[in-house]
Amino acid sequence: MNFSPTTQLKESLNCQKIQLLKKQGGGNSCVFCVEADGKKWAVKTYPPDSTRRNRLSIELMTYQFLNQHQISAVPSLKAHSESERWLIMDWVEGESPWDYTVADIEQAVQFIRAIASLNSSPEAITLPLASEACLSLVILTNQIQQRVQRLVSSAEHHEGLHDFLFKTFQPTFEYYQQRAIKGYHEHHLAPEAELAQSKRSLIPADFGFHNSIRDETGKLYFIDFDYFGWDDPVKLLADTLWHPKMALTQQQKKQFIQAFAEIYQNDSSFFTRFHYLFPLLGVRWVLILLNEFIPVYWLNRQHAGAHQNQAEARETQLKRAKKLLENVQQVESFYEYINTAIQ
Repeated sequence: MNFSPTTQLKESLNCQKIQLLKKQGGGNSCVFCVEADGKKWAVKTYPPDSTRRNRLSIELMTYQFLNQHQISAVPSLKAHSESERWLIMDWVEGESPWDYTVADIEQAVQFIRAIASLNSSPEAITLPLASEACLSLVILTNQIQQRVQRLVSSAEHHEGLHDFLFKTFQPTFEYYQQRAIKGYHEHHLAPEAELAQSKRSLIPADFGFHNSIRDETGKLYFIDFDYFGWDDPVKLLADTLWHPKMALTQQQKKQFIQAFAEIYQNDSSFFTRFHYLFPLLGVRWVLILLNEFIPVYWLNRQHAGAHQNQAEARETQLKRAKKLLENVQQVESFYEYINTAIQ
């Protein structure tokens, strides 16, 4: 996408001339660093919505909410245009960390804790559910099945994807689905019952260091909140541990697990739900890695500036999906580690 400073954008920055300094493409959106009267700003643009979720409106609401409650780990919102589909925020000079320090983990934990502390604020109830919120076991398994169905048409034209979905993925999914249903019944949890509001939490879905910027002082700023909203916090912990871009050491995983145990200590069924949902959320991530096979997702990548060859991108993602599924199949060994972490 090319940057074209409109009259509305110039008026929002109260300047006559805007200079483009750099462009950054994410998975589904594009961020431009611009300079106006000697100050740098981030201008985030969004593709036309192809789903029911208005990503621009949700991110706008989230920044307004977090700024209002003085959450310092996010940039400040300057202006927005829903008609032209952009937000203007403070530009944070720095890079996304790739080698995480103890201080990075602690800042991430503090951010999650700060958001959870806002669950009871009057404005919180106006915020939507997080993207693909998993408020029950049945909702999660339905989401997985829907993702499989979206891939079926592509699988008809790609033998490797077809074999992986039906010979390897499907049996693994069915095993953990049945295991979870049985475990829920044993612990007197209803697979179809939605989680009570008292156990839900605001979460920054797609959370991770890939969606953060570390400035020259070491302070982390978290960004990209178009998936923000209410959800089962179990999903946030599981996604943090499974996310392909979160290459955490065992000790770092332990820090997150212990932090969630403290933040959600009043939720007596938290780790029971986690035990059965964790592998299924890993299975869900396997399918997310295969989004390149779905045409609408590829179009969003193009909007964000992705120029990779589509065939090569698909083969790369299929390999990554296979590797992640192998990790899911070895999840039993990780449960012992979790038990020691929370004792």
